[in-house]
Amino acid sequence: MRVWTRLTGWATLLTGYATVLLGAAPFRELPPKRHHLGLMGATAVCAGGWILASLLVRAHRRKALRKKTWRRRYEPWPEPRPSRLLCWALGFGIALTSAAALCQGVGPDGAEGKWLATAARSGGVTGEVRVERIVGEPRPTDVEINDTDEYASTIVATVPFASGARQVTVEEVHTSGRPEAGRTVELIYVPDRPELGARQAPGNDIGTFAGRMITLPLIWTFALAAGFVTGLALHRREPGVRYARRFEPWVHLPAALFLVCGAGLVLPLLIGFPDTETGWALAAASATTPWLALAWVARTS
Repeated sequence: MRVWTRLTGWATLLTGYATVLLGAAPFRELPPKRHHLGLMGATAVCAGGWILASLLVRAHRRKALRKKTWRRRYEPWPEPRPSRLLCWALGFGIALTSAAALCQGVGPDGAEGKWLATAARSGGVTGEVRVERIVGEPRPTDVEINDTDEYASTIVATVPFASGARQVTVEEVHTSGRPEAGRTVELIYVPDRPELGARQAPGNDIGTFAGRMITLPLIWTFALAAGFVTGLALHRREPGVRYARRFEPWVHLPAALFLVCGAGLVLPLLIGFPDTETGWALAAASATTPWLALAWVARTS
């Protein structure tokens, strides 16, 4: 019977690792993130299986003790196996779970993210198109690219849709130097859906560059450092980790509730495109829940 608790326990850990590694990957699918949602569901199923198997083991032991009336009413559980590997696996797993939640705040969001997801699912392409004219006065963004000022402007560009070339007005186009008619810019558009219009490719957006090239590496660096420190701390308290492997409702159910709350907080970022401030608030709140679960288990086990 106890072999099922080990199998479901390791299945939970492995599917959980797959979930957080996918969440922290630099190249992720746009919402709805079906692969991520599927792995989260698989992790929940495995965790539920571990809880069920643990409850059956407890019930089986109580039944066996009732039958053995000639023995003492209480018999100690068998000594748990050493958990040195589990200490490091949990340490890095907790840190990576927190990092994966934070990573969901990086990327296209709001109306821009929703448009990009629609374009990607509809077969959007990226191409250089010619600027026909500038609408209004370009404004400096106070950013320099290779010692050249960056400008944001509204342009009219000729886009080669499948049904024929059309002139499309595109807002918030960022260019190195003042934009002018005749130059080309890189836009995303869907050849078969001219009604969607066109938008500038995210690679030209300084915010996207900062997110993918600065924010994500910082999150990964801190996650690895936090994982090492947490794994080392758990390794020093290996007996506590060893006994925490055995299911105790008062210990594990509240910890599981923290993790479920974290999944619920990050869910809007997996299925939709909240605005930037809301998205980061949800990601940050979700990132705290693995540490709250660890603190609860450490205090009660």
